[in-house]
Amino acid sequence: MSMRVFSKTAPVTRAYIRYASTESATQKAGQAVSSATNAVKSQGLTKALCNLYKTVTSPLPASVKGPLNKTVGIFEPILYYSEVVYHLGKQVVVRQNFTLPGKADFAAAETQLFKVLEYVKVKNIKSIKDIPVEQWKNGAIKTFELSALFVVGEVVGRQNLIGYKD
Repeated sequence: MSMRVFSKTAPVTRAYIRYASTESATQKAGQAVSSATNAVKSQGLTKALCNLYKTVTSPLPASVKGPLNKTVGIFEPILYYSEVVYHLGKQVVVRQNFTLPGKADFAAAETQLFKVLEYVKVKNIKSIKDIPVEQWKNGAIKTFELSALFVVGEVVGRQNLIGYKD
């Protein structure tokens, strides 16, 4: 084996020179933000984030990408469905002309809630066993009525008895 002999001279260092760029940093940042915004508008937030993730993780080794992809794979459907719910809610708000409730609306809801609680309140009941059979029957009937209304609403919303129209 041969040994390499280094010279005792000082190492040559390169002088740091800042070269003038044609664009300023703020212009580059503005272009990056506008391209990201355009990507979100054209593809949707979920696809834009997935594409960003792919470009960021492309230089990583496979041993790091594997577990990272599994972790991110869990959040991708969550992001997608939250975006779907957001856009659907936005359409409902616009089409139904919903507005934010004011103080008067909250006060009216509070008084209605207390009226319902007073109506429901049963006196002299210390346990579930003390509730009369007649009230159990009334509760079961009301529960059945509400569930039937829910099912009818689902059928009307789908405009089909079973499943959705293709």
